[in-house]
Amino acid sequence: MPQPTPIRGLGPDTALGDAARRILAGRLADVRHPESQLDGELDGDGVHDMRVATRRLRAALQVFQATGKLTRLEADVKRLQDALGAVRDLHVQDQWLDTAAKGKKDAGKALQGLRESHLSGLKTKEKKLRAELERWTDRTVPRLLKKLDTLEDPHRFSSKRVRSHLRWRLRRVEKRLERYADAPDAASAHALRKDLKKLRYELEIFQPAFRRTVSALLEVLVPLQDGLGELHDADVRLELFERAAAEAPPGQRKAARKLLPQARDERAERSAEIAREVQRWHAEAIPKRLRKALT
Repeated sequence: MPQPTPIRGLGPDTALGDAARRILAGRLADVRHPESQLDGELDGDGVHDMRVATRRLRAALQVFQATGKLTRLEADVKRLQDALGAVRDLHVQDQWLDTAAKGKKDAGKALQGLRESHLSGLKTKEKKLRAELERWTDRTVPRLLKKLDTLEDPHRFSSKRVRSHLRWRLRRVEKRLERYADAPDAASAHALRKDLKKLRYELEIFQPAFRRTVSALLEVLVPLQDGLGELHDADVRLELFERAAAEAPPGQRKAARKLLPQARDERAERSAEIAREVQRWHAEAIPKRLRKALT
């Protein structure tokens, strides 16, 4: 995952409004950086990098909402993020299918048909993404740049209010962990992943204010988030093949049935990795340690 641009010169006593202006400017620059990769063909790495950057920008817009009216801008960024995600999700599964097809000459034609069927909606999603990219550059970016100069908040960057918010975010993750431990299905894993991402991106925002604390928090958060991302991809893939095995044309059904054992094994492997990581969180009392660090 690409890292955010470091924001230099911020500290615990920085005014929240000043921090908001500088961090939002940095997050905006991160979103704009991959734009050149998406001018012609929609480069897979460019789509991925911009999608991650839009998530971080949205997190900053939500965190700094009190410094100015940012709700509409956050909704506009979400539109771009959703369009990027729709294309990226197809890219991820297509890459897996491409790898799976290698060395399977007897099923090559059927697998190619399965890939083409899976990618049937790609052109429509790419068209929507290009429209959102145009809207982004023509409307959202100018509005966001204009808004940056108006943001004000005299509170300290490391105020009690900030710590309270981060502890609330952590409690949400704890509840998701408990639900996942009780029912480790695709839905609970996805919900846990979403809340972990929000906590991570908000911690990154406040890293200049709580340097050692945040570095320690991110060190334990990132492996679990990354693992949940791989599990999510495996869940999407498994559902894709299960549907194809039941609904696709005969040749593609046969290819899907051949791939199902591999997809199930990968899903089971990812799930076991997450179970071990969740067990480590409980064994080492990581949530308790995180709460203490944010006191």
